[in-house]
This record gives sequence, C-alpha cells and structure tokens, in this order.
Amino acid sequence: MNPERFASFWEGVRAAAPVYVGFFAITFTLGIAAHAKGLASGELLLMSAVVFAAPAQFPAIELLPLGGQALQILLSTFFINLRFAIMSFALAPHFKRVRTAGVSLGAQFISISTFSISFLRFQRKSAHDNFIYFLGVAIPSYACYLVGTVVGYHFGVRIPEGFEAGIQFIFPAYLTALLAAELRERRTIMVVGVAFLTTPVAERLVPGWGLILNAVVVATTAVGLEAWWENTSPSS
Repeated sequence: MNPERFASFWEGVRAAAPVYVGFFAITFTLGIAAHAKGLASGELLLMSAVVFAAPAQFPAIELLPLGGQALQILLSTFFINLRFAIMSFALAPHFKRVRTAGVSLGAQFISISTFSISFLRFQRKSAHDNFIYFLGVAIPSYACYLVGTVVGYHFGVRIPEGFEAGIQFIFPAYLTALLAAELRERRTIMVVGVAFLTTPVAERLVPGWGLILNAVVVATTAVGLEAWWENTSPSS
C-alpha cells in the first residue's frame, strides 16, 4: 500500500474510534444473550461474521431456541436489514473506480456506524481514495464486533444465576429504539422503558410473536403520538 493510500486508511481507522467502543459493548451483550439461550460459541461467531448486524442477531438469538420460529426470524431480520440496501445505493456512486468484486466484499462491512462515518466524509471530501477510507473505518470496526461477541459469550459462562432472565428484554428495547429513531432523545428513552415493561405481557398473549409485535406496536404508537403532538402544538 502506497503512503497516500495508507494515510487514507489510517484516517478511517482514527475516525471510527468511537464505533469500536459501541460495537464492543453491543456485541458483549449479544454474547451473553447467546450463551443464555444455549448457542455454541462457534455458531455465534459465525453468525456475527456473516450477519454483522446486532439488531438482526438479537431476534434470531431470542427465537432460535423456540421450535418452528423460522418465519419470525426471517421477517424480523428482513425488515431490520432493509436499511442496508439504501445505504449501499448511497455509497455506490463514491466507489465508481472500484471493481465489482471489491465493492461486493466491502458491502459485508456496511453497518449504520460504518456507513454514517464514511458517507459524511464523502460529502465533505469525495476522492479516489474513498474505498480505502471506508475499509479503514470498516475493518477495525468489524474486528471489534467479533472480539466483543467472543468476550461476551465467554463472560456469560461466569454471570450469576438468574441474570439470564433480564437478557431476554434487551432486544425488544433495542428494536423499539431502532424503530422509534425519529423521536427526540428523551422520549426515545421513555419508549425503551415502555418496551421493557410490556414485552413479557405481549409474549404471554402472543407466544413467539409477542416480542416482535410489541416492539413494532410501541414504536409505531410513539411515532404517531409524536407527529400528533407536533401538529397540534401551538408553535407548529
């Protein structure tokens, strides 16, 4: 790698430093949840390496131990990961000089974080080194994602008895926050709290589907109330 390309790669590595902390924290929790659900460490590592999307992995881990839940897993991961198609279309014009094989390989590293950092940089400074910069952002982030998964899984062996019971509520709150991302920060926190409280009830009423349906209903209701409030507010 020539000095110019190395400089672009290193710029991406430095820009993504906050992502490493966030990815490690999220996948650490993911590893604990997977251990609580009885997945093997190799299965979880392979899932993280292939999927590279915690919002899609949490529902899979939650539903895999239940018999006959393949449809729920497919639907939840499909709708959650639709956003990557939009991100790919947005990044593609900045990778025009890259061969198709390289772009296809790079697509594996797209996440909300790696996309956001790269796209904002391309908006300010789009150059021939775009793809190298993207790899500088994405490759270390991907590595932290895998390391966090493994560390969290093996930490899960040592967590106190009963702690697993709380793990089942992580994904509903996470998914609800993802779906309600348009809300203001303080109200988003309230939505996450509601998701924690209502998930056990929804799962009891609709076994297998309650987890996903609760997240969708709570988030949709919250977004609707937000829009209604803004439309009826005197300042609007």
